[in-house]
Order: sequence, then C-alpha cells, then structure tokens
Amino acid sequence: MTTIMAFFKNRTVQQIFIFAVFQNILWWVAGSTAATGSPLATGVKIYIGGYGLLLASGYFLILKHHFQSHIGPILVVAAATLGFLAAPHDHQIQFFALLLCVFLVLACVPQLGLQSAYGLVAFSFLAGGGVPVILFFLRNHYLATQFLVPLIPLVASYLVLFEPYYVHRERDWQWSLVTPLVMVLALLTLPFSWRVILAILVVGAYWWLQPKINQRYQLVTTSVVQLILGLFIFK
Repeated sequence: MTTIMAFFKNRTVQQIFIFAVFQNILWWVAGSTAATGSPLATGVKIYIGGYGLLLASGYFLILKHHFQSHIGPILVVAAATLGFLAAPHDHQIQFFALLLCVFLVLACVPQLGLQSAYGLVAFSFLAGGGVPVILFFLRNHYLATQFLVPLIPLVASYLVLFEPYYVHRERDWQWSLVTPLVMVLALLTLPFSWRVILAILVVGAYWWLQPKINQRYQLVTTSVVQLILGLFIFK
C-alpha cells in the first residue's frame, strides 16, 4: 500500500496523468464535432480510451526524456495493441491507429532524422488527426468536410506548442515566428468570432511565455493551453 501511494505521489506520474487526460479530452471533443452517426459501443470506448491514455503517456515520456525514454515506447506499443482491439475487423482504423505509434517508436532512433522539423510536421498531423479521425470514422464510417476543417488549427497547435521538443538548435527570431504564424492562419480558416480572437491571443501569449516556464512543467502546461485552444476551436 505504501509503495502504491508513493507511486501516485510521484510528480512525474501526476504530470503524466494530467497530460494524458487533457490530451484525451481534447481528442474526444474534436472527434465529436459534426458527428451524426451511431454512438460507440461501451467496449469500443474503453479500448479507444485506453489507446489514447497509453499513447499520450508514452509520448509524454518520450518528449520529456528527449527521445531517450525506455518506458515511453513500451506504452506506445501497448497503445497500438488496444487500437487494434478497438476495431478488430476494420483494417483502415487499425492502420490509422498504428501510424502515430510507429512514428513515435521510430522517432527514438536518432539516425532516422525524425527529431527535426520534418518529425515535428509528421507528429503534428498524426497527433492532431489520429484519435479524432478514428472516433469520427467509427461513428459515421466516412469523413466530412465540416469535421476536417477544424482539425487544421488543431494540427497547427501541435506545430507551435511542441516545436521545442523537435527543433533544438538556436534559430534566428524570425524563424521562431513561423509556427505561430501558421497557427494564426489555420485559425482564420474558421468562421471569424470572439473565440478565434481569444485563441490567437492565447497562442501569442504562450509562445512568448513558454521559454520562461520551468522545463519540468512545460509539457503539463502545454496540455492545459492546448485544451483551452481546443475548446475555442471546437465550439
């Protein structure tokens, strides 16, 4: 009992829990946008929920330990197993669930060059689109434009918020503006409203504050900010 309590009092474990839960709330909110099909079975929800929690926990550890984590890839592989079980007869869903898992494992191999701007772009598309697309497709068995358009700023949010974990070299300040500008342009694909304005302000404020936040808490803070952005995007 003492060992269990010590485990849950561990700050890294607490941060993993917060990060994984917030990422999954974001994904489920995004995946519910424009959904008109049949509700998911309880078993499917459990598998997808487990898949998302293990996946987010895995890449939390991978990013926190600069792609040198041993436990992170194991969690990602476990997530892939649950992704397969969520749709045992749907190979499209299984393939899509596997993509991000494979990428994260390969990203831990430095020789492949995925710890770079190219890796950031791939990660952003896979993390921003993965679980939401799976959820929407399981409900509706097709992908709709009104669902895909709001995913553009979600994908862009991964670009701007997770850039420091993939691009480590010092750059000119002009280059550091690229991902925030991409995020602003992505937000402008949405109908203009006060939510879009607030989202732009949040992006600008966090882009400026992120380097000043204690590195130990950056990933958790990022998950909080990204969820706030998601609630503005998916009204």
